[in-house]
Amino acid sequence: MAKIKLDLEPDPEVTVIGISSHVNDHRLCWSLNRSMGLALRRSDMDIVDDAPGRSTDYAVFVHTERDPEGRYLLVSNHGTGGVLIKEQRQADFFLVVDNVLVEHDPELLYRVRSAEFVLTAFDLPFANIRKGHKLLPEFS
Repeated sequence: MAKIKLDLEPDPEVTVIGISSHVNDHRLCWSLNRSMGLALRRSDMDIVDDAPGRSTDYAVFVHTERDPEGRYLLVSNHGTGGVLIKEQRQADFFLVVDNVLVEHDPELLYRVRSAEFVLTAFDLPFANIRKGHKLLPEFS
């Protein structure tokens, strides 16, 4: 009998915060940049979800920290053709933050909640998000 070995990648060491907001992505970025001291900028590479018969792009904004080294990603959950993470329809955006940065900023969730145009923000454990790998675009 043949043996099958599963080679699974471990969950990435990130914290995911769901954000509900009634404004567009550029305005939310401006608000987060202003209130949190970030420099989120639109990435050249969007997240593309290829479903049968349609392809949908989701905007990605990136801020990279040098000390400690890590990055913030703001990912839009709603595109023209649907929702990126369907079980989290109430979230308009996801802020994906490397855990190294979260350790240096224990007030991160509070700071996100206090940003202008953020209606609510909530923690989402990465392990509990089905298809959470969609939130991690492959770019340098």
